[in-house]
Amino acid sequence: MKIKIVATTDIHGSIFPTNYTTRDQKQDYSLAHISSAIKKFRNEGNVLLLDNGDAFQGTPLLTYAHQNIDTVMNPIAQVFNALKYDYINLGNHDFNYGLDVLKKFIKENNAPLLTSNVFFDGNPVGKTQILEYGGKRIALIGVLTQFIPHWERPSHLEGVTLNDAYEHMKAEVEAIRDSVDYVIGMYHGGFEKDLETGEPTERQTGENEGYQMSFIEGLDILITGHQHRSIATYLHGKAVTQTTLKAKEFATIDFDLETGEISPMIHQTEDYPLDEEILKPLATLQENVQNWLDQPIGSFSESSPSLIIEDEFEARIRKHPLVSFMNQVQKDRSGAQLSSVALFNGSIGFNKSITMRELVGTYIYPNTLVVKRITGSRLKKMLEYSAYFFTIDENNQIAVSPDYVSPKPQHYNYDMVDGVSYTIHVANPRGSRIADLKYQGRDVEDDDTFTIVVNNYRAAGGGGYMMVAKSDLVEDIQEEMVDTLMNYFQENSPVEVEHEDNILVTY
Repeated sequence: MKIKIVATTDIHGSIFPTNYTTRDQKQDYSLAHISSAIKKFRNEGNVLLLDNGDAFQGTPLLTYAHQNIDTVMNPIAQVFNALKYDYINLGNHDFNYGLDVLKKFIKENNAPLLTSNVFFDGNPVGKTQILEYGGKRIALIGVLTQFIPHWERPSHLEGVTLNDAYEHMKAEVEAIRDSVDYVIGMYHGGFEKDLETGEPTERQTGENEGYQMSFIEGLDILITGHQHRSIATYLHGKAVTQTTLKAKEFATIDFDLETGEISPMIHQTEDYPLDEEILKPLATLQENVQNWLDQPIGSFSESSPSLIIEDEFEARIRKHPLVSFMNQVQKDRSGAQLSSVALFNGSIGFNKSITMRELVGTYIYPNTLVVKRITGSRLKKMLEYSAYFFTIDENNQIAVSPDYVSPKPQHYNYDMVDGVSYTIHVANPRGSRIADLKYQGRDVEDDDTFTIVVNNYRAAGGGGYMMVAKSDLVEDIQEEMVDTLMNYFQENSPVEVEHEDNILVTY
């Protein structure tokens, strides 16, 4: 007997083929495209349809739904049910909107939840499942990276515990292996080492443990995610897959249960037609979202510099006025002396007149603000660490360090701090690049102390900024940054941007 496993991961809310930066802009990928592929495969044979997490964060459609939680069903759950997903796993971003939204998503899904290394008040939220096909027994195990507390705000993790993903997967496989014919592991996490050489590709923090999992005896298939990579290969005798984000790809694994032959493959979503039927039940919601996005919320003064991002690299190497503005808002809301901001991947910036569309297109995460008390010594370490982002390339030009590009783009881990001035000498060795660090014209000393406002991801050490995580907490501002920005526009329009060229990036 043969089955075709269809695996999605990191959909990030991309149900419609809609780029929400404009009302009518379309794109050639979406979950509705994948729907056509699923229907085609079901007409051809047995399909096992799985999702591996990070499903319902990342588009204005989902943001709007979460803001209207009492009246709107989770759109991803609605589509998953229509597509008859068999099983689902959780991802780290599924915690971004708090436990009420997460529990509602789990409840609204008809598909059973596999995630067994996550516990709510001591009880596992999912469990390992045993399937039977043609007399063969298949175990399905789901786990999630345990690194979530390093990113997520504490209020979203009250009563939540996470077991180590590798250890939990290993224990589950060992407990079930002798009673089944095959074991499929679903892991919302990625690979910490190069798949060919075994050399580390990132700091070995435990965020990603896929390479280590590939050694687990008895595991036949490992479906991964989180890093948004395109992988369909074999590793230490296991078939492994991973696909990129926003429903641009999906994986299939052809599985012959008699011979044990396993064939993984990546599919490009654009190769399949759009399934209009799957979208019809969401048409009213989509229209409501588009109307919501077109609501004006404020403006910039005519004298303010342009806040449109034309070139992301240039916007980082020569601090863009958009960064100054974001720091300006953060300092205003928090009262902190310093503010740190990263320019997110794909930020579009703001026109002179602001709608919700520009706002959610530029600030795409449901972050909140946290104020820390940081010493001069730790501030220097923070800036030195941020300066890892740059390197000198083979053409003797300043460029982005390869480890911020592969295996997953991490441009959002380069922070720019306002309230101080400093120089980054990229040609210097890592750890000795920061010079002329000054606060109000005075050199910053190691024993100086400052209040600094960062987002909750950075406050928890996200991106490896443990010097920030270890700094004393001053205030945890429980207000999403989109709301903070909206309130600032409403109270200060037309806004005057206080841009300052306080960061010099040079050789």
